[in-house]
Amino acid sequence: MNFAAALVMAFVLAPATPIVTDAAERSAYVQTHLLAWRIGWAIWIAAALSLLWFYAWWRGRIGASYVPVALAASGFIADAASETMLIAYDPSSAPFAFVLTGVVANGLYTACGVWLTLAMRLSSVERIWSAVMWAAGTMLSVATLTGLYLLAAVATAVLFALFCPWCVYLAVKLR
Repeated sequence: MNFAAALVMAFVLAPATPIVTDAAERSAYVQTHLLAWRIGWAIWIAAALSLLWFYAWWRGRIGASYVPVALAASGFIADAASETMLIAYDPSSAPFAFVLTGVVANGLYTACGVWLTLAMRLSSVERIWSAVMWAAGTMLSVATLTGLYLLAAVATAVLFALFCPWCVYLAVKLR
C-alpha cells in the first residue's frame, strides 16, 4: 500500500501539493481532477492503516514496548484527519492539512520506526539503511514544517524508496 501511495503521490497528487507554488494552479488542478484526487487520498489513508498494522506486527515480532505503536496510532489519527480534509478539499484548509500529515503524522510514524529499529539487533548494513531511511523521514517533517517543499518531496521519495523494501526485508527476516 505504501508503494501504491508513493506512485499516487508522484503521478496524481503532486500537482496540487505545496511543491506547486501557485495556489490557484493547485486549486484548478484539484477541480479538474477531483475524482482522481479523492481516490488518491483514500489510497493514502489505506497506506497509513497498513503502516499502522505493519508497526504492530513488527512490534510483536521483536517484543518491543507498545509505546511506539501508540505513537504511530496517534500519527494515523492525524493522517486520517488531514487526508479527509484533503479529500473534501477546501483550499483554505489545505495548508493545515499538509502540515498535519507531513509534520505531525509523519513525525510520529518516524519516531515509531526509529524506536522499533533501536529495539532490534541489526547488522552494520541494516543500521546504515535504517539510519538513512529514518533521516529521510525526519527531513520530510522538518522540510514541511519550514516550508521547504521541494526538499520535502525529495525526502518523501528517499523515504519510500527505502521503506517499501525495508517492509519486505523485515517480513522475511522476522518470519
